[in-house]
Amino acid sequence: MKRLIIFACVALVGVSVLKADPVSDFLNRYELFVDGVAAMDKNTVNLGTMDSLKVVYKQLTKEYKTHKKQMTNIQLEKYYNLKAKYQKSVALIRTKKGVKAVKGWVNGVFGKKTKEE
Repeated sequence: MKRLIIFACVALVGVSVLKADPVSDFLNRYELFVDGVAAMDKNTVNLGTMDSLKVVYKQLTKEYKTHKKQMTNIQLEKYYNLKAKYQKSVALIRTKKGVKAVKGWVNGVFGKKTKEE
């Protein structure tokens, strides 16, 4: 009987250790997403990719709202740092796209040929 109780206690501790913390799991997935966006080639991103990124970002933001109350200050700081990194990456992508569009417009107005031509 004593062995059965010890086995049950060890099993419960093992299961609780193996069960992932939902907040940590969320932060790990969010970090993978942000790192993936930051690693993208800013010159080759198209509008379809940007739309997909927006959808995933909105989904993760909704999930953040459910976990926010359970997060520690350190986890919140990590989330906000990752959020800033994502916003910086998206701003760089938009800037590259804007520069490309303006350059094409200027070349079209002044009759200059682009490198592709």
